[in-house]
Amino acid sequence: MSFVVRQISKRADGGDIIRTRTLEAPEITIGRGTDCDIQLPDLGVMLRHAKLTQLASGLVAIEATGGIPLEIAGKFLNRADLSVAETPEINIASHRLTLAPGEAPGAIAITAERVIAASDAADAAAETDIFSLRGAMPTKRTMAWALVALVFIIGLAWPLTEMIGRSPTLPADMVAAAARPANDGKGNKLTPALSAEAEAAHRGAFKPDVVWTSGPLSTAHAGLSRNCGSCHQQAFVATTDSSCVACHKPSVVPDHASAQRMAKGRLVPTGLGAAEAGIHNAFNLPEGRCASCHKEHEGPDGALMVAQSFCTDCHTGLSARLSDTKISNVSNWEDHPQFKATVVRAASATTPVFERVSLAGKASEQSGLLYPHDLHMSRTNSVANMVLKQGLPAKNGALSCNYCHTSDSDGVRFKPIEMEKACGACHDLAFAKDGPIVRTLPHGKPEQVAGIIRDFYLSQALSPRAGVQRLAFERRQPGRMAELELSGLRFASPAEARVRADAAIDSIFAKNGVCADCHVIRRTGASDAARRYEVAPVSLADHYLPKGRFPHNQHDSYDGKTGDAACVACHKGVPGSKASTDVLLPKVEQCRDCHGSPKVSTNVAASCNTCHGFHYGEGGQGGDYGPAKPKPATIAGAKAGKPGSGPALAGMPAGVASASGGAGAALARRFGG
Repeated sequence: MSFVVRQISKRADGGDIIRTRTLEAPEITIGRGTDCDIQLPDLGVMLRHAKLTQLASGLVAIEATGGIPLEIAGKFLNRADLSVAETPEINIASHRLTLAPGEAPGAIAITAERVIAASDAADAAAETDIFSLRGAMPTKRTMAWALVALVFIIGLAWPLTEMIGRSPTLPADMVAAAARPANDGKGNKLTPALSAEAEAAHRGAFKPDVVWTSGPLSTAHAGLSRNCGSCHQQAFVATTDSSCVACHKPSVVPDHASAQRMAKGRLVPTGLGAAEAGIHNAFNLPEGRCASCHKEHEGPDGALMVAQSFCTDCHTGLSARLSDTKISNVSNWEDHPQFKATVVRAASATTPVFERVSLAGKASEQSGLLYPHDLHMSRTNSVANMVLKQGLPAKNGALSCNYCHTSDSDGVRFKPIEMEKACGACHDLAFAKDGPIVRTLPHGKPEQVAGIIRDFYLSQALSPRAGVQRLAFERRQPGRMAELELSGLRFASPAEARVRADAAIDSIFAKNGVCADCHVIRRTGASDAARRYEVAPVSLADHYLPKGRFPHNQHDSYDGKTGDAACVACHKGVPGSKASTDVLLPKVEQCRDCHGSPKVSTNVAASCNTCHGFHYGEGGQGGDYGPAKPKPATIAGAKAGKPGSGPALAGMPAGVASASGGAGAALARRFGG
C-alpha cells in the first residue's frame, strides 16, 4: 500500500511548481502542521485536519479529525468511503485534493493544489504579521534615528550644556581634610573617613555630566561623584594637575623631588613605548602628571592603588640618569639593596653628627650612652635575680623587652624611655635620709645635682636636724639602697660642710659613682667641684630608617612567636649585645623571609609603597636627599629649650633625639622603623 502525493504551488510568474513524493503507509494525515504527511499552508486548515486510510484496493476512507466537516461532492461530511476509480475530490479550505489510481498496482495518486486565492487572514506567510506590532510601532529605521538623537541629547548636548559656564563647588570640610598632612609623620598614610558634608554632596541632585563617568570614584573622592566639574574643569580636557593642587596643596603633599629632577630621572621610553608616549602627549596626557599614578574611576581604592612599576620604571638605572643621586638603583624587591641606618657618628649637645651606614657589615654608632643588653637580658645573673625579687615583667627569668620599650598610642613605634620608670627600680638616685623621707637627685641635670648637694650640706651645718644621714654615692649593688654613712651629718662649721659637699659631688661623678653606670664622665679640670665634671652628651637615633616605615603593631607575632620571642626573632643580636654602640637592626634578608614581591609566593606580598612613601618631598621619607626634616630634640619629662633639658637642635634630622648632661637615658631607644 502506497500513496503518491503531488503538491502543486504557483510561481510568482504564474507557472506551476510540482513536488512529488511516495508514502509507504496504509494511512496518511492531512493538515497545516509540519508533522502532517500532506501539509496545506492555510490558516483555515487545522493542524491535523483529516486522515486518509486505504481500506482495500481502490477503496479509501476519509475522516475529519479536527472537528471541521470535509466538503465532498458538494456535501459536508465528517467521514466518507471513496472509490479511487471515480476520482473523487475533497475540498479543505482553499485547497483541493483529487484522488486517482496510481501507476503502480494498488497505489493511490493524490494531487493537492490551491484552488481559491487565499485572503490575508488565510495566508500562512502572513501569520507573523497577524501577531506582530508592526502596525502600531515606527519602522526600524525611524526608531534607529530616534535613538541616535536621544543618545546625542542625553550623552552629549545635555551634559555639555550643564558644564558650560558652571563654576565648581567643593565640600568645605573635604578641602580642609585635603589640607591636613597626608601622613602622620611616621611614614603612615592617613585616610580620613568621608565627611558628613561630603556624604551629603554624594547624595546630592543628579548632574547630567555623571553620564560620562567611566566608573566609581575612590573612597577619598566619593563626595565628588555628583560634582564632576570640580576635577574636570574643562569639557573634553583630561584632569590637570592644577585641579589636584586646588585641594592637595604642595605644602601638605609635596613633590617626590623637584620637577626638573623628576623629569631627568624618568626613564626615556623607546620603541612602542615612545609611540605610546607621543599619543599621550597629543591628547594632553603627558607622563609625570598626578593622574599618571593616581588612577580614578577604578573603584574604592583606585586613587591609592599605585603599581610597583611606577616606582621601578624610574629607580631602575636611576644613577645613570642622575649622576649625583644618593639613592641606590632598585629594579625589584628581590634586588633591593641592603638597608642603610641613620646612626649617631658623634654625640653632641648642639650639633650631633649623623651618618647613614649600610647594615651589610657590622654597623656601629657613638651615642654616648652605656647600656649592655646582654647584662640586662640575662636569665642567670644578679639582674635576673633582682627582676624576680622585685616582681618586674620577666620572660623565663629575663627582663622583658616591653619593660623599657612600650608601644606608643598608635602601636607603630615606641614611647620615650624615662629613666625613673624604666631604670629607677634598680638604679635609684637616693642620696640622703631625712627621717622617714628619702631624698633623691634629679636625673639629667648635673649642675642642679651639685647645687642640691651643697644646699643640703650647708643647711645641715647651719640648722642641724636629728636623724639626717647621708647615703653612699659609690657604685651600689643594683636594686639595693646605699648603706648609711657610719657617722651622722654633723659639721663644725659651714666650711667643713662645703668640703664634705665637694667630696660628695666627687663621689657622685667619680669613675665608680652612680652616674658612671650609664654615662661617660669627663673631668674638666675646674677647681669648682660643680664644674669639675662633665657628662658626655648623649644623642640617640629615634628613627633608624627614616626613609621607610615599619609598623611594629603589625609585627607582634613572627612565625608563631609572640612577645620577646617575636622581638629577638628580628632583632637577633640583642640578647648578646655587650655595648650600646651595636646597631641591632634586622637586615633586608630578614624581611624577605616573610615579605616577597607580588610575583613571589610568601606570607605577605610587598610592593614599594608597603614601606616607602612618595609625597614627602626632598629630605623627607622617600626623598632624594637627607634622612628627614628638622625637628627639636625630644626628651621625656622635659620641654626642648628649657634649662636642664638640653637645647633644641635646629637643623637636626627628624626622628633623632639628643641631650647633654646625662639626660640621654630618658630618651627613647627605638629599634627599626
